[in-house]
Amino acid sequence: MDRLVALAVNRRFLMIGMFAAVLIGGLIAFNRLNIEAYPDPTPPMVDIVTQSPGLSAEEIERYITIPIEAGVSGIKNLRTIRTISLYGLSDVKLQFSFDYTYEEALQQVLNRLAQLPPMPGNVQPTISPLSPIGEIFRYRLKGPPNYSVLDLKTLQDWVLQRRFRAVPGVIDVTGWGGKTFRAYTSVSVGRIVEPMWWIMCFLKPEAKKQTCSTKEFTQPRGVCFS
Repeated sequence: MDRLVALAVNRRFLMIGMFAAVLIGGLIAFNRLNIEAYPDPTPPMVDIVTQSPGLSAEEIERYITIPIEAGVSGIKNLRTIRTISLYGLSDVKLQFSFDYTYEEALQQVLNRLAQLPPMPGNVQPTISPLSPIGEIFRYRLKGPPNYSVLDLKTLQDWVLQRRFRAVPGVIDVTGWGGKTFRAYTSVSVGRIVEPMWWIMCFLKPEAKKQTCSTKEFTQPRGVCFS
């Protein structure tokens, strides 16, 4: 300790120069640091989330996760790729080096996503919020014994999700699992209910399927067979 004090006293200009360098470096780092409640000192990370209700985890991995991973794997300064495939949900996390800012990394990812071929059901990958610590809460729904997974998923999609999105500061609510409520139609040959249904009785299976997927019908029906 005595030698360190003696060195600092005898090398005043060296100590002053080191102090100035540390001070300037701290100011530069402070200006570049993200201003958040919990500052994020990690390298830029882009999180790609894709939802496709009805696909199993294996189908999500095969038709969505792997094509996205292959499409973005050649981006410059990309260091790590982590993927998760769940029922109806694909999550691809891209970790970049400090050579890129978040905006530059995001632009590179968006350029690659625009070049991907169409995915099943024409689903579109979306970018998660800026910070990797943006996920603040996870929960699981449990209901009475007479509640099915369809009832719980419907409650999540039509009630809880809308209320959570109304909370200030919440950007998005992502849910997975369960069964999604769908409205189906049926075509009864020989029974004319309405002009549209009468026309559909004579459509080919491909045209009938396209009509059911592109039109919105408000009348309650059964199942659309094609």
